[in-house]
Amino acid sequence: MIKEFQQLLHKEIPLTQDMGLEIISFDDEKLQVKAPLINNINDKGSVFGGSSSALMIISAWSLIKLSCNKHNIDADIVIHKNSTTWHKALYTDLVINAKLVKAYDFSDVKGKLADKRHQRINCIIELVDKEGVLFATMNANYVIINQSSQ
Repeated sequence: MIKEFQQLLHKEIPLTQDMGLEIISFDDEKLQVKAPLINNINDKGSVFGGSSSALMIISAWSLIKLSCNKHNIDADIVIHKNSTTWHKALYTDLVINAKLVKAYDFSDVKGKLADKRHQRINCIIELVDKEGVLFATMNANYVIINQSSQ
């Protein structure tokens, strides 16, 4: 499921392939991805803030999309707002951990969408190195929308 989703992601959002995004693991509450520094480097030799921001947003979006897919929810996920704090520069490959802020009942989400309502989902996304040292944190809010209600 993860490899097929990653291939779809690379096809539908080509930037993810250019940035070298690779999904490492997924469960109902978290997703881990990695990407090489060389694809996301800035003029100072560290991770480019724009790349890390895009990768963090896409990682949390992927977590929600995979959770919806797992629960047979055919919906669109859009980012509503986010806030990022970069703690220090990262000079190695990126690891991104996207987590749901709380456990969401996706059968309830499915019911809301069937009633033409939407669901807000909050995520915390961390940019770390391969040892798990924290370099940036993003708080992001997404909305799950029934595709037929647009």
